[in-house]
Amino acid sequence: MWITGTGALSCAGRNPGELWESLLAEKSGLIEGLGRVADLSPDAPADLALSMALETARQAMGQAGWSHLNEDDGIIIATTTGQILMWDQALLHFFKDQADPESFRRAFAHQPLGQLLNTLTESLGSRTPHRWLLTSACTASTQALIMGALWIRQKKVKRCLVGSVEVLCDLTVQGFRSLQLLSNETARPFDRDRKGINLSEGAAFVCLEGQNPGPRALAEVRGWGLTTDAFSMTSPEAEGRGSYRAMKQALETAKLAPNEIDWIHAHGTGSMHNDAAEGQAVRALFGAKSPPLTSTKAIHGHLLAASGLLETVIGVEALKRQTVLGTANVQNIDETTGANVLVKSEPRPLRHIMKNTLGFGGANAALVLSRVGDRA
Repeated sequence: MWITGTGALSCAGRNPGELWESLLAEKSGLIEGLGRVADLSPDAPADLALSMALETARQAMGQAGWSHLNEDDGIIIATTTGQILMWDQALLHFFKDQADPESFRRAFAHQPLGQLLNTLTESLGSRTPHRWLLTSACTASTQALIMGALWIRQKKVKRCLVGSVEVLCDLTVQGFRSLQLLSNETARPFDRDRKGINLSEGAAFVCLEGQNPGPRALAEVRGWGLTTDAFSMTSPEAEGRGSYRAMKQALETAKLAPNEIDWIHAHGTGSMHNDAAEGQAVRALFGAKSPPLTSTKAIHGHLLAASGLLETVIGVEALKRQTVLGTANVQNIDETTGANVLVKSEPRPLRHIMKNTLGFGGANAALVLSRVGDRA
């Protein structure tokens, strides 16, 4: 499968190029532990989720040369918050008798997560029946990309627009705070003094095609793996065995050996349990001399469902620019993770890279992205 267009919007950049420059300069978009998107177009829809989704979808489609979605194209969206900002405050006002029933009805019509998918599809001028929503926590957008690849392989669709969007809301922030997972400081993934994660909002989209599109190709989705270890509602299995199996599957479907991976973009949230389990999984699969391991979340934060796809877009940029990114804000590498954590960015030949993702409920997903022209 071939990626022919990418779009990204985050607190660290309004498009893939701006995001890349922020990553190289280690310029974080996080403020007091949260990453918010600001200064959207005055012509953008009032709903933040729809506005971000439309902007990034159009970025990706414009680069791919797609003017519209056909009836034999697909669209897959991943989100955990959807259009929550359209209805959460209205719900509180209604219960406090501060909103009339009709205005509440209009606001609460946006409560189903699928409403974002339907509105976005219509806003893009498409009536394709091939549409799907994934809401499986932080692994969702990586799973969405894999599903898009499978749809094309099974000839369900010819092309697929895959995207994800998340907005910051009080429910999400306070929920993670109640789990004692948040840090008011900028995250330090794989640092022995890490204190927690930084939530953020944003969106990412990619255009996926099944036939080699020639010079329009940006990268190849070479392999993928999906597992569920069901160890805990919130914590990964301590030795990272589910993540290990997902990465191993990705190598097997890509028909590559571990030593052919040149860089691993980790999930790397900066939480104590996630970093430890992911490091163990990488060490178990790749051995003591593992490829460089990086997390970029100290720059753009953790976009929950959208994190995997945003970091896939980063991986496409890395392949294009032949540069391995460092893990910003690390001061003292936690050697107990057992992984080869890279601190500073550097030019390096890249043929195949791994994107790893973990999520609540023990959901794990991994991708292998390859440089165009490097299929054996």
